[in-house]
Amino acid sequence: MSKLYAIGELLIDFMPLDRASFKDTAQFERKAGGAPANVCVQATKLGINSAYLTKVGKDGFGDFLIETLKNEGVDVGYISQSNEYNTSLAFVSLTKEGEREFVFFRKAAADLYFTEDDFKDVEFCEGDALEYGSVALQTEVARNTHRYLIDKAKKAGALVFFDPNLRFNLYKDKEELKSIVKDFAVYADIIKVGEDELEFLTGLSGEEAVKAMFGGNLKLLLVTCGGKGAKLYLSDGRRAACAGYKVATVDTTGAGDSFFGSFIAQLIGCGATVKNLLDGGFDFASMLDFACKCGAYTTTHYGAISAMGNKNKVEKAVK
Repeated sequence: MSKLYAIGELLIDFMPLDRASFKDTAQFERKAGGAPANVCVQATKLGINSAYLTKVGKDGFGDFLIETLKNEGVDVGYISQSNEYNTSLAFVSLTKEGEREFVFFRKAAADLYFTEDDFKDVEFCEGDALEYGSVALQTEVARNTHRYLIDKAKKAGALVFFDPNLRFNLYKDKEELKSIVKDFAVYADIIKVGEDELEFLTGLSGEEAVKAMFGGNLKLLLVTCGGKGAKLYLSDGRRAACAGYKVATVDTTGAGDSFFGSFIAQLIGCGATVKNLLDGGFDFASMLDFACKCGAYTTTHYGAISAMGNKNKVEKAVK
């Protein structure tokens, strides 16, 4: 069976128990997080074999994260632990509407210093998928490692997925982040962006922004619109849209990752490859609709990984 490989950050999300600002929050709860890891878990919950590629600290936080992914059914054989670097930490503040603010502690994060040697045993096959984001692209060594894996994936005929997942406070300035994201966007067959991210990356809005994204390898663009659903654009001009689903939102953490993980899982499950993505007769509108359901379902629970559902739970809860 085809497999999803995701590379990137694996961190502890400290979630506030009292929904207050950082200044006023008194207690936090530990949760496993990291966008590509969330994507991996959601795909696994939908029946896809997945593996996570990263490095954490040789500490209790790292042990907890590895154990969490293993318990979710993710292959953790490519996660190593470092004596030199730390496990990434993120503190999250929630508004009453469930929106988030992040403060990161990852200047000496192990997931910024993984190397090609850490993943030399990863072998892709046609029909596999590789997914990555921008948070773990802060260092040259990590960027080179991403390029190494992307090159292996492409040579094997695996689909390459990219979610920029912009975190401006992790970079020296916005232009540095934009430059890095653009460099890595050219490798992707499929990209997921939020409406605001799309405008930032292109300097345009609406249809002009969408047109500006296509070029290079890009075949499919997903644009998420928060509670208003999502849109899908193909390089041959076809498109689809979903208006989204109204649910009782508790916490938006991981909603976009759940959306993307679901979409990737559906493509893998349908036998999508680089060769047949555009002419394989896939029902992209249906895939988009279910991905929106998964994202909406995740917002009705607290946290990311712990909030994600399998197909039965999602279909039963989101109408």
